[in-house]
Amino acid sequence: MHRFMTESDAIKREWLVTWKVGVEDGIAYTLFYIVGDREPYESALSAVKTMESYDITPVRDEAFYAFIRGRETEQSRQFYTAFEQPTLMVVPPVAYRPHGVVLFDVVGEPATLEQVRDALPDGITVSVRKVGEYDASPGTFAIGLTSRQREALAAGQDVGYYDVPRNGSVEDVAEELGCAPSTASNHLRKAQARLVERVFREQTR
Repeated sequence: MHRFMTESDAIKREWLVTWKVGVEDGIAYTLFYIVGDREPYESALSAVKTMESYDITPVRDEAFYAFIRGRETEQSRQFYTAFEQPTLMVVPPVAYRPHGVVLFDVVGEPATLEQVRDALPDGITVSVRKVGEYDASPGTFAIGLTSRQREALAAGQDVGYYDVPRNGSVEDVAEELGCAPSTASNHLRKAQARLVERVFREQTR
């Protein structure tokens, strides 16, 4: 499914919103938010051997939730168990990117994070993109930005697009997002326009 959703033209984006695993029935319960064509997604999902059942809930044009119940594999159980540490929190959503990459934030002590790296199953590697004090600033982006626009801004910051002088390009942002440069530029411009509008709106209150 990861390969399908990042390579198929039918799916624009998918996020893992929340999950529940380790229950006695050996079923992993996962909730996804998908932007794209529902029918191809369902067709691909139905072909997954570990999938037991699912429910699809449309929320708007080309967007829907998928609540999926699937059998745990040894690898998936080991992956989820690695993060079940008392002093560690995985902060959703989990963003899916091409080439089997998933991106998410983890809050915890450095020593605990190292334990997670050592406990992950074979075939899964970890790349730490940024380390620092965690500040999600809840409510900061409650100004009409789409999830994709927020991702574009975050990617721009990661690659140095907003550095002075600028160290990253639109092409670098596009590579991070897994889309065309023109699409990345569109996301950046719309997000920046909304932020500017919010700043001047606050100043005139």
